[in-house]
Amino acid sequence: MKSIRWSSSKSIFVSGQEFRDELKTKRQWAKAGYLPISEDCGKKLRPSRWSTGSIDTLPRYLLPEEVRAASADELAAYFQPERERKAAKAAERRAKLRIEREREKEQARLLRAMAEQQDKVHTIAQSVDLTPETFGVIVIDTETTGLYAGEDEILQLSIISENGEKLFDSYFRPLHKTWQEAQAVNHISPEMVADAPTIADRAAEIQRIINSADKIIGYNTYFDVNFISAAGLIIPKRAEIIDIMPMFAEIFGEWSESHGDYKWQKLTTCAEYYHFDWSGMKAHDSLADCFATVHCYKHIICS
Repeated sequence: MKSIRWSSSKSIFVSGQEFRDELKTKRQWAKAGYLPISEDCGKKLRPSRWSTGSIDTLPRYLLPEEVRAASADELAAYFQPERERKAAKAAERRAKLRIEREREKEQARLLRAMAEQQDKVHTIAQSVDLTPETFGVIVIDTETTGLYAGEDEILQLSIISENGEKLFDSYFRPLHKTWQEAQAVNHISPEMVADAPTIADRAAEIQRIINSADKIIGYNTYFDVNFISAAGLIIPKRAEIIDIMPMFAEIFGEWSESHGDYKWQKLTTCAEYYHFDWSGMKAHDSLADCFATVHCYKHIICS
Protein backbone atom coordinates (compact mmCIF):
# COMPACT_ATOMS: atom_id res chain seq x y z
CA MET A 1 0.00 0.00 0.00
CA LYS A 2 1.43 3.39 -1.07
CA SER A 3 2.27 5.75 1.80
CA ILE A 4 -0.05 8.73 2.18
CA ARG A 5 3.03 10.91 2.45
CA TRP A 6 3.48 10.68 -1.34
CA SER A 7 0.29 12.73 -1.80
CA SER A 8 2.12 15.86 -0.64
CA SER A 9 5.12 15.16 -2.87
CA LYS A 10 5.26 17.19 -6.09
CA SER A 11 8.96 16.96 -6.98
CA ILE A 12 10.22 14.31 -9.39
CA PHE A 13 13.68 14.50 -7.78
CA VAL A 14 14.83 12.64 -4.68
CA SER A 15 16.48 15.86 -3.50
CA GLY A 16 13.12 17.61 -3.65
CA GLN A 17 11.52 15.36 -1.03
CA GLU A 18 11.22 16.44 2.62
CA PHE A 19 11.65 12.78 3.57
CA ARG A 20 14.57 12.13 1.23
CA ASP A 21 16.77 10.77 4.07
CA GLU A 22 14.27 7.94 4.54
CA LEU A 23 14.09 6.97 0.88
CA LYS A 24 15.72 3.88 -0.50
CA THR A 25 15.31 2.03 -3.77
CA LYS A 26 13.73 -1.41 -3.80
CA ARG A 27 17.17 -2.99 -4.13
CA GLN A 28 18.62 -0.89 -1.29
CA TRP A 29 15.75 -2.01 0.98
CA ALA A 30 16.32 -5.62 -0.08
CA LYS A 31 20.00 -5.29 0.80
CA ALA A 32 18.87 -4.20 4.26
CA GLY A 33 16.52 -7.24 4.54
CA TYR A 34 13.20 -5.67 3.49
CA LEU A 35 10.79 -6.03 0.55
CA PRO A 36 7.80 -3.87 -0.53
CA ILE A 37 4.44 -4.47 1.11
CA SER A 38 2.85 -4.34 -2.35
CA GLU A 39 3.88 -3.65 -5.92
CA ASP A 40 2.18 -0.23 -6.06
CA CYS A 41 4.27 1.13 -3.19
CA GLY A 42 6.79 3.91 -3.69
CA LYS A 43 7.33 6.33 -6.51
CA LYS A 44 9.68 6.57 -9.49
CA LEU A 45 12.04 9.50 -9.01
CA ARG A 46 15.12 10.96 -10.62
CA PRO A 47 18.12 10.59 -8.28
CA SER A 48 19.42 14.03 -9.38
CA ARG A 49 18.76 16.84 -11.83
CA TRP A 50 21.38 15.33 -14.14
CA SER A 51 19.60 11.98 -14.41
CA THR A 52 18.40 11.02 -17.87
CA GLY A 53 16.05 8.43 -19.31
CA SER A 54 12.32 7.94 -19.51
CA ILE A 55 10.09 7.50 -16.49
CA ASP A 56 9.96 3.76 -17.14
CA THR A 57 13.71 3.43 -16.61
CA LEU A 58 13.85 5.37 -13.33
CA PRO A 59 14.36 3.59 -10.00
CA ARG A 60 11.38 3.28 -7.64
CA TYR A 61 11.94 4.75 -4.16
CA LEU A 62 10.09 3.54 -1.07
CA LEU A 63 9.49 4.87 2.45
CA PRO A 64 10.00 2.77 5.62
CA GLU A 65 6.24 2.24 6.07
CA GLU A 66 6.06 0.71 2.56
CA VAL A 67 8.39 -2.21 3.30
CA ARG A 68 8.37 -5.27 5.55
CA ALA A 69 10.99 -7.61 6.91
CA ALA A 70 11.62 -10.41 4.42
CA SER A 71 12.67 -14.02 4.97
CA ALA A 72 15.98 -15.39 3.72
CA ASP A 73 14.15 -17.39 1.04
CA GLU A 74 12.27 -14.30 -0.18
CA LEU A 75 15.47 -12.29 -0.37
CA ALA A 76 17.24 -15.13 -2.18
CA ALA A 77 14.41 -15.26 -4.71
CA TYR A 78 14.53 -11.48 -5.16
CA PHE A 79 18.27 -11.44 -5.86
CA GLN A 80 18.24 -14.61 -7.98
CA PRO A 81 17.72 -12.79 -11.35
CA GLU A 82 20.53 -10.38 -10.47
CA ARG A 83 22.85 -13.26 -9.60
CA GLU A 84 21.96 -14.97 -12.89
CA ARG A 85 22.64 -11.78 -14.87
CA LYS A 86 26.01 -11.35 -13.16
CA ALA A 87 26.88 -14.99 -13.78
CA ALA A 88 25.89 -14.69 -17.44
CA LYS A 89 28.00 -11.53 -17.86
CA ALA A 90 30.95 -13.19 -16.14
CA ALA A 91 30.63 -16.20 -18.44
CA GLU A 92 30.45 -13.87 -21.44
CA ARG A 93 33.60 -12.06 -20.31
CA ARG A 94 35.41 -15.35 -19.84
CA ALA A 95 34.32 -16.54 -23.29
CA LYS A 96 35.51 -13.27 -24.87
CA LEU A 97 38.80 -13.57 -23.03
CA ARG A 98 39.27 -17.14 -24.29
CA ILE A 99 38.49 -16.05 -27.86
CA GLU A 100 40.92 -13.14 -27.57
CA ARG A 101 43.66 -15.40 -26.22
CA GLU A 102 43.09 -17.87 -29.05
CA ARG A 103 43.18 -15.01 -31.54
CA GLU A 104 46.46 -13.78 -30.08
CA LYS A 105 47.92 -17.29 -30.26
CA GLU A 106 46.79 -17.67 -33.86
CA GLN A 107 48.23 -14.26 -34.77
CA ALA A 108 51.56 -15.17 -33.17
CA ARG A 109 51.58 -18.52 -35.03
CA LEU A 110 50.77 -16.74 -38.29
CA LEU A 111 53.55 -14.17 -37.86
CA ARG A 112 56.06 -16.93 -37.09
CA ALA A 113 54.99 -18.83 -40.20
CA MET A 114 55.21 -15.65 -42.29
CA ALA A 115 58.71 -14.96 -40.99
CA GLU A 116 59.78 -18.50 -41.89
CA GLN A 117 58.30 -18.12 -45.37
CA GLN A 118 59.95 -14.72 -45.80
CA ASP A 119 63.34 -16.24 -44.95
CA LYS A 120 62.74 -19.02 -47.47
CA VAL A 121 61.74 -16.59 -50.22
CA HIS A 122 64.65 -14.27 -49.43
CA THR A 123 67.13 -17.14 -49.68
CA ILE A 124 65.71 -18.05 -53.10
CA ALA A 125 65.74 -14.41 -54.22
CA GLN A 126 69.39 -13.99 -53.20
CA SER A 127 70.33 -16.97 -55.37
CA VAL A 128 69.02 -15.24 -58.51
CA ASP A 129 71.83 -13.39 -60.28
CA LEU A 130 71.56 -9.65 -60.71
CA THR A 131 72.53 -9.17 -64.36
CA PRO A 132 74.94 -6.36 -65.28
CA GLU A 133 72.42 -4.68 -67.53
CA THR A 134 68.68 -4.02 -67.36
CA PHE A 135 66.06 -4.55 -70.02
CA GLY A 136 63.50 -1.82 -69.55
CA VAL A 137 60.31 -1.03 -67.70
CA ILE A 138 57.98 -3.32 -65.78
CA VAL A 139 54.54 -2.48 -64.43
CA ILE A 140 53.44 -4.20 -61.21
CA ASP A 141 50.28 -4.58 -59.18
CA THR A 142 49.24 -6.73 -56.23
CA GLU A 143 46.09 -7.82 -54.48
CA THR A 144 46.54 -8.55 -50.80
CA THR A 145 44.82 -9.88 -47.67
CA GLY A 146 44.94 -6.41 -46.12
CA LEU A 147 46.71 -3.08 -46.01
CA TYR A 148 49.75 -3.82 -43.85
CA ALA A 149 52.90 -5.27 -45.38
CA GLY A 150 54.49 -7.70 -42.93
CA GLU A 151 51.14 -8.53 -41.36
CA ASP A 152 49.13 -9.19 -44.53
CA GLU A 153 50.10 -11.20 -47.61
CA ILE A 154 50.04 -11.06 -51.38
CA LEU A 155 47.11 -12.93 -52.93
CA GLN A 156 47.84 -12.01 -56.54
CA LEU A 157 50.86 -10.51 -58.28
CA SER A 158 50.93 -9.38 -61.90
CA ILE A 159 53.79 -7.91 -63.93
CA ILE A 160 53.65 -6.64 -67.52
CA SER A 161 56.13 -4.88 -69.77
CA GLU A 162 55.82 -1.28 -70.88
CA ASN A 163 54.44 -2.62 -74.17
CA GLY A 164 51.70 -4.62 -72.44
CA GLU A 165 53.34 -8.04 -72.62
CA LYS A 166 52.29 -10.26 -69.74
CA LEU A 167 55.44 -11.27 -67.87
CA PHE A 168 53.87 -12.79 -64.76
CA ASP A 169 50.40 -13.33 -63.33
CA SER A 170 49.54 -15.68 -60.51
CA TYR A 171 47.40 -16.14 -57.45
CA PHE A 172 49.17 -17.28 -54.29
CA ARG A 173 48.03 -19.46 -51.43
CA PRO A 174 48.57 -17.37 -48.29
CA LEU A 175 49.07 -18.45 -44.70
CA HIS A 176 46.04 -16.35 -43.72
CA LYS A 177 42.79 -18.30 -43.54
CA THR A 178 40.37 -15.43 -44.12
CA TRP A 179 40.51 -11.78 -45.27
CA GLN A 180 36.90 -10.67 -45.36
CA GLU A 181 37.45 -6.90 -45.67
CA ALA A 182 39.96 -7.27 -48.49
CA GLN A 183 37.82 -9.93 -50.18
CA ALA A 184 34.93 -7.46 -50.37
CA VAL A 185 37.19 -5.28 -52.54
CA ASN A 186 39.28 -7.71 -54.60
CA HIS A 187 36.77 -10.60 -54.65
CA ILE A 188 39.53 -13.15 -54.08
CA SER A 189 38.13 -15.83 -51.79
CA PRO A 190 40.04 -18.49 -49.81
CA GLU A 191 38.53 -21.11 -52.13
CA MET A 192 39.99 -19.35 -55.19
CA VAL A 193 43.55 -19.65 -53.87
CA ALA A 194 43.29 -22.94 -51.98
CA ASP A 195 45.23 -24.81 -54.69
CA ALA A 196 47.42 -21.91 -55.82
CA PRO A 197 51.22 -22.02 -55.40
CA THR A 198 52.87 -20.31 -52.48
CA ILE A 199 54.94 -17.24 -53.22
CA ALA A 200 58.03 -19.31 -52.43
CA ASP A 201 57.10 -21.68 -55.28
CA ARG A 202 57.39 -18.83 -57.81
CA ALA A 203 60.01 -16.69 -56.04
CA ALA A 204 62.91 -17.36 -58.45
CA GLU A 205 60.76 -16.57 -61.50
CA ILE A 206 59.50 -13.32 -59.95
CA GLN A 207 62.97 -12.26 -58.84
CA ARG A 208 64.44 -12.75 -62.33
CA ILE A 209 61.79 -10.42 -63.78
CA ILE A 210 62.35 -7.77 -61.07
CA ASN A 211 66.12 -7.98 -61.57
CA SER A 212 65.69 -7.26 -65.27
CA ALA A 213 64.01 -3.89 -64.77
CA ASP A 214 65.53 -0.45 -64.66
CA LYS A 215 62.15 1.12 -63.86
CA ILE A 216 59.24 -0.26 -61.79
CA ILE A 217 55.95 1.52 -62.44
CA GLY A 218 52.71 1.20 -60.53
CA TYR A 219 49.73 3.04 -59.13
CA ASN A 220 50.52 3.62 -55.44
CA THR A 221 53.69 1.71 -56.28
CA TYR A 222 55.23 1.77 -52.82
CA PHE A 223 52.26 -0.19 -51.47
CA ASP A 224 53.07 -3.01 -53.90
CA VAL A 225 56.84 -2.70 -53.45
CA ASN A 226 56.52 -2.88 -49.68
CA PHE A 227 54.46 -6.09 -49.94
CA ILE A 228 56.93 -7.60 -52.40
CA SER A 229 59.82 -6.79 -50.05
CA ALA A 230 57.92 -8.05 -46.99
CA ALA A 231 57.36 -11.34 -48.80
CA GLY A 232 61.15 -11.79 -48.99
CA LEU A 233 61.77 -10.72 -52.59
CA ILE A 234 64.43 -8.13 -53.36
CA ILE A 235 63.90 -4.81 -55.12
CA PRO A 236 67.29 -3.91 -56.65
CA LYS A 237 68.61 -0.52 -55.56
CA ARG A 238 69.30 0.40 -59.17
CA ALA A 239 65.61 0.11 -60.11
CA GLU A 240 63.81 3.48 -60.27
CA ILE A 241 60.39 3.38 -58.60
CA ILE A 242 57.78 5.42 -60.46
CA ASP A 243 54.39 6.08 -58.88
CA ILE A 244 51.81 7.64 -61.19
CA MET A 245 49.26 8.18 -58.43
CA PRO A 246 50.72 11.50 -57.18
CA MET A 247 51.33 12.54 -60.80
CA PHE A 248 47.67 12.07 -61.63
CA ALA A 249 46.58 13.73 -58.39
CA GLU A 250 48.13 16.99 -59.56
CA ILE A 251 46.63 16.60 -63.04
CA PHE A 252 43.17 15.88 -61.63
CA GLY A 253 43.56 18.92 -59.41
CA GLU A 254 41.39 18.17 -56.37
CA TRP A 255 43.02 20.04 -53.52
CA SER A 256 42.98 18.70 -49.95
CA GLU A 257 43.11 21.44 -47.34
CA SER A 258 43.76 18.94 -44.56
CA HIS A 259 46.83 17.48 -46.32
CA GLY A 260 47.97 20.69 -47.96
CA ASP A 261 48.38 18.82 -51.23
CA TYR A 262 46.44 17.36 -54.12
CA LYS A 263 44.13 14.53 -53.11
CA TRP A 264 45.13 11.07 -54.31
CA GLN A 265 42.60 9.48 -56.64
CA LYS A 266 41.69 5.84 -57.21
CA LEU A 267 43.09 3.96 -60.20
CA THR A 268 39.54 3.62 -61.55
CA THR A 269 39.23 7.42 -61.54
CA CYS A 270 42.52 7.77 -63.39
CA ALA A 271 41.53 5.05 -65.89
CA GLU A 272 38.21 6.76 -66.56
CA TYR A 273 39.96 10.12 -67.01
CA TYR A 274 42.15 8.65 -69.74
CA HIS A 275 39.32 6.57 -71.27
CA PHE A 276 40.84 3.17 -70.54
CA ASP A 277 38.76 0.36 -72.05
CA TRP A 278 38.55 -2.43 -69.50
CA SER A 279 37.22 -4.76 -72.26
CA GLY A 280 35.68 -7.31 -69.95
CA MET A 281 38.44 -6.95 -67.35
CA LYS A 282 37.60 -5.82 -63.85
CA ALA A 283 39.32 -3.42 -61.52
CA HIS A 284 41.05 -4.92 -58.47
CA ASP A 285 42.31 -7.82 -60.54
CA SER A 286 46.04 -7.15 -60.47
CA LEU A 287 46.59 -8.02 -64.15
CA ALA A 288 43.76 -5.72 -65.27
CA ASP A 289 45.10 -3.00 -62.99
CA CYS A 290 48.54 -3.37 -64.62
CA PHE A 291 47.05 -2.75 -68.07
CA ALA A 292 45.10 0.24 -66.75
CA THR A 293 48.24 1.59 -65.07
CA VAL A 294 50.45 1.40 -68.17
CA HIS A 295 47.69 2.98 -70.26
CA CYS A 296 47.48 5.92 -67.84
CA TYR A 297 51.25 6.17 -67.56
CA LYS A 298 51.67 6.61 -71.29
CA HIS A 299 49.05 9.36 -71.36
CA ILE A 300 50.65 11.16 -68.44
CA ILE A 301 54.21 11.17 -69.80
CA CYS A 302 52.99 12.20 -73.25
CA SER A 303 50.77 15.02 -71.99
